[in-house]
Amino acid sequence: MEDPAQRIIRSSTPVREFDNLDEVAAVAVFPDRRRMATNSSDGMLRVWDLKTGVMLKELEGRGDAMRDMALSRDGQIIACSDESGYVIAWHIETGRALTPAFRAHSGDIWSMDFSPDGSTLATAASNDNTIKLWSTATWQPQGPPMNCDYHYVNCIRYSPSGEFLAIATDRGISTWNAATSQSILCFGIPSVSLVWTPDGTRLLSGDRNDITIREWDRPGHRSVIFGKAILAFTGASL
Repeated sequence: MEDPAQRIIRSSTPVREFDNLDEVAAVAVFPDRRRMATNSSDGMLRVWDLKTGVMLKELEGRGDAMRDMALSRDGQIIACSDESGYVIAWHIETGRALTPAFRAHSGDIWSMDFSPDGSTLATAASNDNTIKLWSTATWQPQGPPMNCDYHYVNCIRYSPSGEFLAIATDRGISTWNAATSQSILCFGIPSVSLVWTPDGTRLLSGDRNDITIREWDRPGHRSVIFGKAILAFTGASL
């Protein structure tokens, strides 16, 4: 039988390099798979042609170092956050700012995500331990903030249906009802990153304290670590 390790392709040679001019804070690939966006510590957002490596657009923020970036599912709106807690959004095709930069949090915004329909932007700051939802029609808050009980927020991700918002903190992972802003499930696995599978039935998390990648089965409330199931939301091995 073929060793699965033999199918892993390892390469240390990049296919292409992009001169971003300053430290890269975040990267996003557009749905057309022909372009990517980068934001930087020099306060600039840049859009690139993935095939040629040519810079297509350069959009200026407030000048502060940027932190995270979110791209709407249709690739039309892009939002960037900076180290001072400000958010600015652009219509990517025209380069037009959709809102003046506004202060969403009192400090670094480490994670943002658009709802699948693009109607809401979720933002998370580590220093105030809150997640806020913003209407992309008015750029005003939608409801009260979600409070993570003094836990640093590292990552937030909408489920593909938009029904749930997953939150990774230094104390664990929780899922919230995105419409009611009510916490549904919590489990104590400190995590720094999250991603949903395309069908929304599984959530993958990257642990903060070790090298483990966990796959969470939402309907069954189980976690799988490299194929080994563990008890629901406890981290205790079977």
